[in-house]
Amino acid sequence: MRILSHYFATRFLGLFVMVLAAALMVLAMLELVLNLDDVSGWGRTADEADSGGLASLAAAARYLGLRLTSYYLADILPIASFIAVFAVFALSGRAMELVATSAGGIPPARIVLPVLSTALILSLASVLLHETLILRADRVWSRAEGDVPIEAEIDFARRAFWVQKGPLITNVGYADPETRTLHDVEIFERSQLGAVVRVIRTDEVAIEASGAWRIDEGTIWRFDPIDFTADPQVERDMPLLLDHEALQADLLLSADPALLPLTDLAAYLERAPRATPSSLRRVERRLHERLSSPWLVLVFAWLAVPFALRVDGRGRIAPPAIGAVVTLSLFFVVQNTGQTLAQRELIPVGVTPWATIAIFSAGAALALGMRRT
Repeated sequence: MRILSHYFATRFLGLFVMVLAAALMVLAMLELVLNLDDVSGWGRTADEADSGGLASLAAAARYLGLRLTSYYLADILPIASFIAVFAVFALSGRAMELVATSAGGIPPARIVLPVLSTALILSLASVLLHETLILRADRVWSRAEGDVPIEAEIDFARRAFWVQKGPLITNVGYADPETRTLHDVEIFERSQLGAVVRVIRTDEVAIEASGAWRIDEGTIWRFDPIDFTADPQVERDMPLLLDHEALQADLLLSADPALLPLTDLAAYLERAPRATPSSLRRVERRLHERLSSPWLVLVFAWLAVPFALRVDGRGRIAPPAIGAVVTLSLFFVVQNTGQTLAQRELIPVGVTPWATIAIFSAGAALALGMRRT
C-alpha cells in the first residue's frame, strides 16, 4: 500500500514540475515575441545599451525572471496542480490502474489522499514562496514600472512610511496617488557629515506635473551644522517649491503597503491609517488574496479529482476534461465577480477569496459523493 501511495504521489509531483516548467517556457516565449524591445533594454542605461549581445541577454534574463515571477507564478502554481492531478488519475483510469486497485479492495481514498497530501506540502511551500521570491519580485517590478530606482527603499513604521534618498529622509503619514498629494510630511535634510541642518514639516504636499513638491504652508527649522547647542531658526507658514530630483516625487507611487510582508501588512491595517477608503479596501483585499492564494494549490488539486476519476478504460477523457475546464473558468468568474462587488462596497472585502474556495471545495466533495452512489 505504501508503494502504491508513493507511486501516485511521485507521478503527481513529477507532472506538477513538468507542467510548471512548460507553462513558464511558453509564457517566456510570448513575452519575448510581444515585448522584445522592453525585454532587451529593460533596466539598462544608455551606455549599457551599446555594450553588445551579452548585456542584452542579461537584460532579457532579468526582465523575464521578474515578469514571470511577479506577474504569472502565483497563478500558474494552482493551475499546474490542477492539471497534474487530472493527468495522474485520468491516465491511470485509461490504463485500467484505478479499476485494478478497486478490484483489489483498495478504496479510491487510499490513492487520492497521498496526492492531496503532496499538494498540501506544495501549498505550504507556496506560502514561503509568496512571501519571499514573489513578494520581492513584485516590489522590484512595481518600482521599475514607476521609474523608481530599485535601490530606493521604503520603510513603513507606525502610521507612516519613511523614504531615504541621498541627504534627505522623508516621513510621510500617507500618500494619495490619485490626487498626487502627500499628508503629514516631515523632511530631514542632512549635511555631508550626517548632521541634520534643516527640518521641514507640513500637513500637505502637492506633487506637480513636473514632479516638484509644492508646499503652501510649511514650518522650517534650520540648525547650525557646527554649533549643536545653538537654537534653531524657525520659519512658519512658509511656501516652498522643493527639488523633485532629490526628493524622487514618483517614489510615492511605489509606497504601496500591499507589498509589505503579511505580518507588517496586517499591522498596518490595525493601525487604521488615514488613507482613503478606496485605498484601504484595496489593501485589505490584497491581504486576503495573499493569505488565500497559496492554498489554491491544494484546492485546485481537490477540484480536479472528481473529473479525473470519471475517466475509465474506455478512454473517454474529453467530457471530464471539458467539465474540468468549465469548473476552473467558473472559479475565476466567481472570484472576479466577488472582487467587483467588494470594490463597489456591496459585500465585505475579505469574503470573496474564502467564500469562493469554500463553495467550490464543497461542490467537489458533493460530486465525489454522487459518484460513489
